[in-house]
Amino acid sequence: MRDLRNEIIQKIEEQLVPHLDDYTHTIVMATVMNVLSDYEVTERSTAIIPFDDGNERLVKTYSSNMLLNGLAKSTIQAYIREIKLFTEFIGNKDLKTVATFDLRNYLAACKVRGLANTSLENVRANLSAFYTWLTAEEYIGKNPCLAVKPIKCTTTEKKPFSRVEIDCLRANCKNLQERAIIEVLLSSGLRVSELTNLNIEDIDFDRLEVHVRNGKGGKDRITYIDELAYNHLKRHLIASGKVSGSVFSSQRSERYTTHGIRTLLKGLEQRSGVPNVHPHRFRRTLATTLSARGMKIQDIQAILGHSNINTTMIYIAMDKEKVQSAYKQFIA
Repeated sequence: MRDLRNEIIQKIEEQLVPHLDDYTHTIVMATVMNVLSDYEVTERSTAIIPFDDGNERLVKTYSSNMLLNGLAKSTIQAYIREIKLFTEFIGNKDLKTVATFDLRNYLAACKVRGLANTSLENVRANLSAFYTWLTAEEYIGKNPCLAVKPIKCTTTEKKPFSRVEIDCLRANCKNLQERAIIEVLLSSGLRVSELTNLNIEDIDFDRLEVHVRNGKGGKDRITYIDELAYNHLKRHLIASGKVSGSVFSSQRSERYTTHGIRTLLKGLEQRSGVPNVHPHRFRRTLATTLSARGMKIQDIQAILGHSNINTTMIYIAMDKEKVQSAYKQFIA
């Protein structure tokens, strides 16, 4: 039997849209969805589904499946965290009986809570991946996410660091380790998780090579550091007295976590006045610099460790003036 709540929502929305601004429309529709979520407007029996540990077993099975497929631990944790938040939202309802309405109601609640469209689309995509898996494994007959369209996001240009910003970051490093971290990130393109997992034994100081062990997707690769990074890295290691183990450690002599590195960079952001100081911006800066100097996109892809070259293209910021100049050159 059909769940009639979506039809009710659609009819209400058709009547309201011409008379409401976007914000008021979002609030009103979220309220309507929230009210209807307390009711079963269907042609089938409204018997309450008893709760058991089926949801928990299902989520654990999904987690194991992602692990077998080679997904990174951090990626799996992000997926599972979102599914658990959704499970809390729907109460004691079986995940296998979730309808499209429940998913839309959850997304509307997230929107009212202040989630940006980019984050909201990530939520939708995570849940869609879960229900696509449920369908493929024949736990359910129909994927309720198919009717939930991708959420439109306003794309903003993500810029690399300028030379002035890089100089400002360098000038505001408070110790040798911070400067070494900055230089390694700028020259190697390491992800933050790869930086925290880096051991001294992984660096070939003669060849200026960095061996990335078990990177994203469980893949190994080789990337490089430049002479400047080499010099500051050696100074840091000599001062710390380290000869093996983790390259970068916190004040408690423990290996830095990804959260610890992000916190360190935020502190540098505040001291330097440079906005948006985060690990991915260093990767973007390296990709843009290498591209501007003529390196092939396939080689940049290998250094960054991207499995898809389209991802590499997203990382490279285009110089609009150079593009215009090239256009005039070839169109003439």
